[in-house]
Amino acid sequence: MVLPTRNLKWLALGLMVLSGVCQAGDLKPEARYASITTGSVATIYQIGSYNQTHIDQSATAQTVIQNQTGTHNQSVISQSGNGNYLNALQNGQDNGLAVTQSGSYNQAFTTQTGVSNQATVVQSGAYNQAFVNQNGVGNQASIVQSGVNGTASITQNGNNMNASMTRR
Repeated sequence: MVLPTRNLKWLALGLMVLSGVCQAGDLKPEARYASITTGSVATIYQIGSYNQTHIDQSATAQTVIQNQTGTHNQSVISQSGNGNYLNALQNGQDNGLAVTQSGSYNQAFTTQTGVSNQATVVQSGAYNQAFVNQNGVGNQASIVQSGVNGTASITQNGNNMNASMTRR
């Protein structure tokens, strides 16, 4: 059977629909999935149930790598400025992470392993680095940095620890 050329576009469209091909523009946000609003590069790996990631990126060359394994882990990430980078790992249950990066070329590396750990990182300025490592239950960590070329690090191994660091 030979189809006229004008019908080929309809055939191609029908095959695409039936094969399940879609593009990012076709996706609709749902509460059970990560919500990416605008930005540069965001890579999210989720294994488990009820894990949530919200990423808001503006300006240029922002990067987020988020790994969530377990249940009920949540992260809220906001990046503005240029060239900011976040690598976040959450493994366990009910861990919470909030990261806000503004300015240029700030980097944050966070690891949460356990249950009900909470971490907040706020960076402004340029070329700052923040490291948060939490292993245990019920730990709280907060890093606030502004200025240029700063490094802040918090490591918590144990339970119910509270640490905060401010650098201006």
